[in-house]
Amino acid sequence: MKTMRLRSPIFARISLALLAIVTMPFQAQQANAPLVTDDQILHHLNLVITWYRDIRTQVEPAGLPSDALYQANAESIAARVVTHAFESAEKAAPFIPNGSNETSPTSSQQLLKFTEDTKNHNADLQKQISQINDAIASASKRNVQTLIEQRDRLQGELDLGQAMLSALTQLTQTTISTALSTAPKNQKGKPASNAGKSNPPSPSGFAASVIQLKNSVPEVFNANTKTTAAASSTQSSSSNGLIGQLRRLYTQSLALHDLDTLSDQTTKLEDLVNGMRTPLRNALKETVQQGRALSAAADNPQPGQAPPTKQDFDNLAAKFNQLAAVEIPLSQEASALEESKANLADWRASIASQYGSILRSIFITVAILIAVLGILLLISNLWKRAIFRYITDIRRRRQFLVVRRFVISFLIGLVLVFSVISEFSSLATFAGFITAGLAVGLQTILLCVAAYFFLIGRYGIRVGDRITIAGVTGDVIDVGFVRFYLLELAGTSTDLHPTGRIVAFANSVLFQSTTPMFRQVPGTAYTWHEVAVSLQPSSDYQMVESHMLEVVNKAYQKYQDALNRQHGNLEQRYELPLTPLKPVAQLQLTSTGLEAVVRYPVSLRNSAETDDEITRNLIEKISKNQEMSAAVQGLPRIRSVIRS
Repeated sequence: MKTMRLRSPIFARISLALLAIVTMPFQAQQANAPLVTDDQILHHLNLVITWYRDIRTQVEPAGLPSDALYQANAESIAARVVTHAFESAEKAAPFIPNGSNETSPTSSQQLLKFTEDTKNHNADLQKQISQINDAIASASKRNVQTLIEQRDRLQGELDLGQAMLSALTQLTQTTISTALSTAPKNQKGKPASNAGKSNPPSPSGFAASVIQLKNSVPEVFNANTKTTAAASSTQSSSSNGLIGQLRRLYTQSLALHDLDTLSDQTTKLEDLVNGMRTPLRNALKETVQQGRALSAAADNPQPGQAPPTKQDFDNLAAKFNQLAAVEIPLSQEASALEESKANLADWRASIASQYGSILRSIFITVAILIAVLGILLLISNLWKRAIFRYITDIRRRRQFLVVRRFVISFLIGLVLVFSVISEFSSLATFAGFITAGLAVGLQTILLCVAAYFFLIGRYGIRVGDRITIAGVTGDVIDVGFVRFYLLELAGTSTDLHPTGRIVAFANSVLFQSTTPMFRQVPGTAYTWHEVAVSLQPSSDYQMVESHMLEVVNKAYQKYQDALNRQHGNLEQRYELPLTPLKPVAQLQLTSTGLEAVVRYPVSLRNSAETDDEITRNLIEKISKNQEMSAAVQGLPRIRSVIRS
């Protein structure tokens, strides 16, 4: 259904009336522009309360004896500022426009009249639509289309009228309820019908907001609810410990930042107060000028002009008193804010002075600490040089080096403790509780950590070492505080290869008597293999041994120099005379008969290649030598001397 153009001017008149009723309060407000607004005063009070609470709670005292004096002075000044701010706000009530909540009886009557007119017009439209519907039923086909279009236009106009009637009804109900809520009430809560009786109105709007804000700071206005700020637990420490000085320096830096923030807030609040005072002072000046003009007119009356009366002077005096009652507390508030800024500046200067003193003390302490540590390191270096110069015995030299390391480390620890720690009794108590808790709750972890220091000791393990523990042989790939990890090796006794698996052991396994650990001596990478051949009872075993030694020595010469160096380092490290490394031939009588055995050292990394070379050469020697072939029964066997 299409909505057509309006055919009656009643809707235009109703729309214009609604627009006039809605915009009436705004026009009244523009006509009477106040010196101060309720939003401006409430914003001022909120800022004052926030600033007052920040003064009381935001600054963390730096622990100086003067902090309590400055804090008390700052709170006293802040309380005066709050008092003056609320005094000015309460006196400013006459300047606040309060007609925005009142509804004109004329506007209510106009709304009721427009609502009734709209209802009547809609009834007429509905009647016309009914008549057209009856005409359509009996009209000819040529006139039906014209009647339908006319009915559609009337229906569109009726829909618009119904929408406007709904809006007018809601607006009328809102206007009436607003008038009832703002009307004076009798004791039973009903609107007072007797206009001759006057009851004091309850605070509402701006006055209620001021009272609510005032109740939020009862300690300022009610002596019975005054509270004192909680005393800070931060005390000035006389300790010269580095940690204590750093803690005091950090506390004072926070206090300086807080004081700077409060100073900025005070400046902004003072600017706001001065901005509020400007129109009031101008109004006071204007009132004074009007008073002088009235006095001049009373002293020199002009012909044709009525002389000023006493009522004129009384009205001007009342206006002046109202303005002064608002402006004077604001000026006192501005003066108190200026005093607060001076107090905050003095407080900051006091803390800044102590801050600089502590900073210089920290620099001196750090310089002394560095100097003492440098002297200890110099003594350590001279001690080491003296040991290497005057002590030639390797074992005694190592012992003196261990003593030097222990003494220097102990002295450095003492210097650090006495320089950093300030409360030794608290440290001892804290360390006792921590030690007891760790011993009970982390027993297994502590055992692993303790074993770690054994693992990295003189006879410990390093990454790359080959060890055997709990029946597992592997190369060490990582040693941690709690665990160490092996790359598992498997194969024959003489040829081990990585399996691709990582084996993890807890360090505490070192303390288990049932799982001993075997490892290569640091700096060595060789083991012992042996090649064995079964002999005939009547064979020439010396000839067989010589041929076997020849084959083994030929393979051994390729890596003999490297093994000899490792062997020499081993003798030098442990200061023990060791048997030189070389292949050795022996005869062994076993349960299967007589065997010729040649035991030889072999490199761990090339053991498979060496064993393969010896096996091939020995088989070739046996096949080509008839005497040796007749003396040997079976094939040679290579096995590891050390069983993993």
